Amino acid sequence: MRHIDDEKVNALREKMLKVTYDNAYNVALGIEVLELNPNYGKGRMKYRPEVCNPYGDFHGGALLSFADTIAGTTACMNGYYVSTITSHMNFLLAGKNTEYIYCEAMKLKTGKHILVYDIRITDDKGNIIDSGEYSFFVSKKKVLED
Repeated sequence: MRHIDDEKVNALREKMLKVTYDNAYNVALGIEVLELNPNYGKGRMKYRPEVCNPYGDFHGGALLSFADTIAGTTACMNGYYVSTITSHMNFLLAGKNTEYIYCEAMKLKTGKHILVYDIRITDDKGNIIDSGEYSFFVSKKKVLED
């Protein structure tokens, strides 16, 4: 991976936070970014009826969107916009009885065209609700103008 200096990391973080918070879908889901760097990202989403299934648990689609947003935003911290190629999610526990859920995205592979991230979604007690893997295609479009 190419080295990215701290100043550039900070500029990338600010830009990606703006992109994330300016997106109406992310706002509707209530996604918050807590940590963000080229190798790791963390976010949270509050338990609300609007993101739940008929049983009162976090909806699987909301969980996939949450993971895709956190992993994709983290992947863009490498300096280029990305598109999701694949996502795989293991739904291990129902997301309920928690104020927030948390998603962590950890980089597994850096390639010229492909980035791969491991994701974990946990509840307030640290229980793993979901685990998975996301792969992204690295576009030629830079996040920051030169």
